[in-house]
Parts: sequence; C-alpha cells; structure tokens
Amino acid sequence: MPMIGGSERRTVEVQGTSSGEESYGTGYLIAPGLVLTAMHVAQPTPRDVAVRDLQNTKFTPARVVWSDPRLDAALLEADRDAVGAGMTTVRFGELVCSDPGHRPQCTMSGFPKAMRRKAGADAERFVDDLKTVDGTIASHTGSRSMLYGFEVLGALPRFYENWKGLSGAGVTCQGLLVGLVRTVDKQWDRSLMALPASQLMAADGFCRAVAKHTGMLPQLQAADLQPLLHGPPEPVLSSSYLLDPHARTVALTGTSHLIDEIVAWCRTAHRVDVAALTGLGGTGKTRLLAEVLQRLAVPLPQDADRRPWSGGFLIDRPPHAGYGLLASSHYPLLVIVDLAESRDGQLADLMAALASQHDGHTVRVMLLARRRDGWWPSKQRELRALHAGPVAHTFAVSPDDAYGGQPGTDIYRCAKTAFAHRIEQLRLAGHADESWREGALADAPAAYGARIANSGPHPVIYHHIAALADVLVHANPDFADRDHPMEVLLAHEENYVRKIAEARLPQGAVDSKLIRSLITAQFLAGAATVRDGQAVIRAGYDAHHSGYGPSAPPDQRVLAALDDILTAAYPSTDGAHWGAVGEPLAAALLTEVETDSGHEFVEQFLQHETLKPAQRTQTLHVVARVSTGDSALAEGAHRAVAAAPDELLPLAVQAAAELDTDDAAHWLNGTRQAVSVRAAQPGADTAVYERAADLVQRAEDCVAAGTSLTTLLDHTGTGEGEPSGGGWSPTSGAPAGRRDYVLVKPVVKWHVRLLLTTVSMVYLLAITASTVGVAYSNGLGEGWAGWLYIPAHVGFSLIFAAYWGSGRLDWTTGATWIGPPLVVLMDVCMGALFHDAWPLPSYFPPAWLVWLMFCVLGLACLPFTWRIWFGRLQPLTPAQGDAPSLRNVPW
Repeated sequence: MPMIGGSERRTVEVQGTSSGEESYGTGYLIAPGLVLTAMHVAQPTPRDVAVRDLQNTKFTPARVVWSDPRLDAALLEADRDAVGAGMTTVRFGELVCSDPGHRPQCTMSGFPKAMRRKAGADAERFVDDLKTVDGTIASHTGSRSMLYGFEVLGALPRFYENWKGLSGAGVTCQGLLVGLVRTVDKQWDRSLMALPASQLMAADGFCRAVAKHTGMLPQLQAADLQPLLHGPPEPVLSSSYLLDPHARTVALTGTSHLIDEIVAWCRTAHRVDVAALTGLGGTGKTRLLAEVLQRLAVPLPQDADRRPWSGGFLIDRPPHAGYGLLASSHYPLLVIVDLAESRDGQLADLMAALASQHDGHTVRVMLLARRRDGWWPSKQRELRALHAGPVAHTFAVSPDDAYGGQPGTDIYRCAKTAFAHRIEQLRLAGHADESWREGALADAPAAYGARIANSGPHPVIYHHIAALADVLVHANPDFADRDHPMEVLLAHEENYVRKIAEARLPQGAVDSKLIRSLITAQFLAGAATVRDGQAVIRAGYDAHHSGYGPSAPPDQRVLAALDDILTAAYPSTDGAHWGAVGEPLAAALLTEVETDSGHEFVEQFLQHETLKPAQRTQTLHVVARVSTGDSALAEGAHRAVAAAPDELLPLAVQAAAELDTDDAAHWLNGTRQAVSVRAAQPGADTAVYERAADLVQRAEDCVAAGTSLTTLLDHTGTGEGEPSGGGWSPTSGAPAGRRDYVLVKPVVKWHVRLLLTTVSMVYLLAITASTVGVAYSNGLGEGWAGWLYIPAHVGFSLIFAAYWGSGRLDWTTGATWIGPPLVVLMDVCMGALFHDAWPLPSYFPPAWLVWLMFCVLGLACLPFTWRIWFGRLQPLTPAQGDAPSLRNVPW
C-alpha cells in the first residue's frame, strides 16, 4: 500500500447494510476511530455500519454515537487501533473573509462512483478508488441555505450520478475541517454543496460526543486567517498542555467584570479600535482573552440575535503580512497581540492595513502587555496618528483579580477538580499508558496545596501548579519524592517526551538530559521553517556538549530524529515548524539546564553560527523576560552579548525596551557589567567596547529618565524606522540607508468626505476659471504665453495639496512655511486681475478680501481632501527578523 499524506489519510470508506440493502459513501476521520459522515450513508441501527481507512484491506465494524437528521450528519465510532491509529485530533474551522484576492484553496477526498475501477484482470471484481477534488469556497455563496458552495477546479465527471459516493467527505482549508459534503448542485456543473462545520459545532450533542472521544471540546477557528492567527493547542497528556491558557482547562475565576467590560468595548460602534490589557506575568491575561473569544464566538442566550465573532491571537512571525485580509471579514473580529511591547513593527503594519477604508466588519485589536509604565500612553499617540480608532480604552488585571475574593484554598480545589477531569478525558481518549492509575484523581491529597496555602499570598498560577502536581503524584506515585511542585510537572513533562523519543530512537539511545536541553533551545529560539528547526537542533546539541571539548560532528540522522521528536512533542498551532513548551515550565526548565551547564548553555547557544538573527533576537527577549526574578539566569546572555557586541548588544537593548523600568534597569546593569569585564580582557578591541559602553550608558540614562528606548534605537539605526543596516555610519557621516513608507487613508464619515471634497473641487474650479478668464482677456500679456499661467497656477495648488496632504512635513525647511502664503498670494492676485475684467457688483466687499477668504477656506480643505482620497505617508517598519548591527551605530 503506498503511503498517503495530508488530508487524504483521514478519508475512509463507509458502508452500511440493512435488510439486504447497501449504502456506500465517504467519511472523514476526526480522530483515531472517530468518523464524521453523512447520516444517509450510515443510518442508525438496525443498519450495520463498517468503515475502512486507506491503510487497511478489511472493513472494521462501527457504531453511530451521534446523528442529526436535520443536518444529515453522523459520527461513527470504531476501534481506534484499527482505524486511523496515531492520528492527531482534527481542528474545525470556518471561512470568515470574502476577499476574492485571498481566497484559499479547499480540498476534499472521497470515493465517487466515477472512480470505480476493475481490480486487475478480474472483470468480476471492482474497487472504489480515491479521488481528491480541489476548489475554492466563496463564503457568501449559499448563505441563505446555510451551505457552502464549493467551486470545483479541474476535471468533472460526465454525468451527475458519477458524483455519488462522495457524500460525507470532509472539506478542508488550511488544514482545518470546514465542511461536510452534502449534495451536488444539479444546476451548476462545478458546484458541490457542503455543510459548514460551524453548524455541526452548534448542533446539540456534537461537541460532547467529540470531547468524549478525544478528551477536548472542539473549538472553531477562522480557517482563511490561519496564516495570521494561532490555533488552540493539541490535546496531549503533558504538563505544558494542561497549564496552557489556550487549553482553558481550569475555569476562569474573579474577572467576570473585566470580561463584561471588554465585550462591551468590542461591541461599540467604531469600525476599528485598539485597546490594551496590562498586567504582570502569570495574572491570567491570556486566559482572560481566550474566555472573551469564547464568549463572543458563542453568544449567551440573551445575545442570541448578535452576529458571532471570530478572531484569535496574532502570530509573531506570520509567513506573509497580508493583514488587509482582516479588513474583508464578514464576521466581527477580535485580534489579540500578545507581548505587544516587543512587536511595534508588526503592530504598525497591522494598523496600516486596517486604517484605510474597507468593506469588512468590525475589527478590534487588543494589546497584551506586561509593562506598567509609560508604554501605553505613547503607544496611544502613535496609534491615533495611524487612524486606528479612538484608542481610548485601557484594561488592567492585577494579581488579586483572578481570586475574585475567594481564598486560595478554593482556587486550589477548583483547579484540582478541573485538572482531574481533563486528565480523565485524555486518558479515556487514549492518551495515557499503563503507568496511570484509574482512580478518582480529584481526591488527591493536598500535599503541595497545603504548603502554598500556608506560605502567604501568591499569583493564582501558583495554586494551579500545586493542584496539578498533587493530581499527577496521585496518578503516578513515581513523582512523590519531588520536593517542589514544579519538579513534579517537569518530571511528568520529561516522561511525556521520553515516550515519544523511545518510539523514534533505537533502544537505549534516549539521552534525557540532551532532550531537555533541546526543549529549552526550542523554547528560546523558535523555528518558523524546517531550516530554522535544523539550526536550533544543531545549536542546542553543540551547546549541550560544549563542556566536553571538541568532538566529531553529530550524525545527521540523529539530528533529524531529534527534530522529529520535538515536532511531535510540541506540534505547531500557527503554521511554524513546531510549537514549544509553555512559559511556566520553560522558565523552570531553562533554570535547570543553565545550572547543570555551569551557566554556559545560553552563552554558547546565543553565539552559535547556525542561528539566524531573528532567533538570536527571540532568545534575548525570552531570557530578559523570564529572568526578571533570577539575575543568575541572565548572566550567560550578558556574557554572550559582551563577547559579540557588534551583533548582539543592539538586540539586548531592544529586549530591555519591553520590560518595566526596574526590570529594564536591572537587565541593562547586568549587560554593562559584562561589557566592562570583557573590555578589560587582553586583546579586546578598545574602540568597539568604548562604543558598546556608551550605548549601554545611554540606554540606562533613557530608562532612568523615563524616556522610551525606541527613540534611542531609532537614533542609532536600529529602531522601527530603519531597516537592518540603516542609519548612517560614523565613517561616512552621510545617510547610508533608506526609509520606506506606505500611504494610509484616514477613516472619515461619508458626509465629512462629501463636504471636504465639494469645497476643494469648487476651489479648484474657481481658480481655474479665474485664470482662464484673465488669459482670455489678455490680462496676463499678449499671445499664447498667457495661457501657460493656467497649468502653472492650478499645478501650484495641487503640489501644495500633495505636499501638505500626503507628505511628511519638515518644519525646518522653507518650503513648508513659504508654500501656503505663496499659493494664497497667487490666488488673490489672479482674483484681482479677474475682477478688473469682470468686476463684482458694488454691494460685494473688496475683491481682494473676497478672494482671500475664499482661497484660505479652499486651501484649508484641499490637503485633507487629498489625504482622504490618496492617503498620507506613514513609516513602514522593517521586516521581522532583520537584525541591527553595532557597526552601524553612530558613536
């Protein structure tokens, strides 16, 4: 049997028999042993149903566990080891955008009658072969009938009946299941009608049936926005997944008032708006916004008449910056930008795409930030300049908000019950092994919970960690000898990854410490592509073995197997090469790895030649963020920065820009000390380290004065306004780079647009008519030369409109100051000449005064009209991943 990849592996044959009659069709594997198909293909009992995937030659009996006659859909359950073994749980999606220029390709696979073939030379036996059909879906097609219209690309069967057998096939888009093939449209030869997955999700009992089999309630995602937004994590029995706020394992407590306020802000009348949610790490900002998304996507009964929302968390480094797609959504969208302090460039690109007029629905952008100082007020001013809406709302969550007035013991008990319930779901769904007990996990003794309850106030995440540790110890007594609850979670995580490694490496070849180091490297640097992943594996491998002296290069097959282990353990949810362990665990893991390596792992990892600049940037940002309470954790990063200041020091200053004032000062102080130590070593380049010390000192001065570091970075050619290598070199003394801009149109009401446009057009017509009149009367001189004043006069006004309307004004140049009075003077003089030939009635004021008032009004409206129709230049920030260099800093 040839290997089948992609969504085709999920395609199964469905066969039903009852009273001698047979039905035949296609099904789609949602998870191992769980098949979604059309109800008319697999009727409930007494019909006997069997399924067969592409890896088997025999049918496997199945039973109907859910059905809905109205939707003509059914769920079948078969032996998970026999049908679809080893598959992940499918993700459900919907199409929310209608931009024809960004319509993604959709795919379905099935067994239509036209693909029935003879089995070799045996003319008496036939086989049903697989057919994959590609096409596109215009999400508004069939909206009244609540069906998707799938437009087929490529070959079609000759007769309508030859489509039979495709019923029940799954329609996928961007890797998500978006629909179920229901019927063929006889009126359109290239259209198939599909039931949207959103209707399945809303059907009574469907989500419960899926959760019972997979261990996780399904969530609906925006399929056509997958290149831009994160998805929920893959349900696995790991500590990282259970603590992941996107998994929503523990119910949210104490912030219902914030949810109501944010939902109310989302439903205001503005087309586009931006707000910020600030709070310390671990206070539940991400969990809060995940709950808001769920509330908006599934309205409460009293909000049933409201249109459902879509959206998600913006990817840090999307494969493309097609943010304009967000402006074509026919659903209201909530876009969340996590760690917004470090994503100024991406935020500027996003708002430049949304600020211009669009036909889409409401868009709300929520910025999550840990900083509590002046970052948000300055960011508000920038966003208003980009016409991002009122930008007036700010929400804050404190460490106490998550408690909601409840004692920590109640938080702990609720969390323990929630973790026990989710673990039981995952265990029943086949994610556990023989090491797990089958007892009532919620009855676990409160060993770690009692310790934290008696040790004073803590962020709510500490109670969750203690609760999960107690549940895990009760489920697996091998962890009972751990002193700290985080050690229990790390031991369970190591156990989870080790089982994945044992299935992919030869017996006895699993190096737990190496894998732990690679998981840390995976978290630090990330990997958008396969090549990025290879770089991280090699850098992490060499950094782990750096203390053992020079050795032969590792076997490429071993590195590929290690890459496969990390990819399987932490699958990507945003289109990147892989995901990563969650931050609470990762910070503890980084501390262990760094301590075991003698505080050399981060230093060696950062300096490895295979890492890309974007990966070094992410590593420094991550270390700066997680080391705020542990100065020893940052020492390796500071030494690496001091060893390569020309490449890493500007990145370290950038990392400080996203920290609070105290944390930024602490981070820069450690950097300064490391630079001083390195500069004192023999052979150090004095000039380089003098410039490095000067940059660190100026950065510390900015932090002490409360000035944004962005200004300093922009001045040195490393900020958002300059591409990599921009600014000017101290050796040249002249600009060496360029600055890119994009035209941004303001969003104004239609009557304002009409009024300004009307006044401007009347003004242009009036000055044109006056110039023509003067030239006709020979008031400007004899012959054809007088007519040259017409394009000159009107041209000056249009140049003024373009310069003042779309340009970036430089108030130090004379043209900015001289332009307006010069144009007014020309208009008034031309009007006076026109008055000599065609005088105004005597009851009018003096001609020069009439023209002065009229021209001032027209010129005041003209630049704004130009800006409305053509846009104003705004700086376009450098591409994500560009790295500044210390060599370009003008010291």
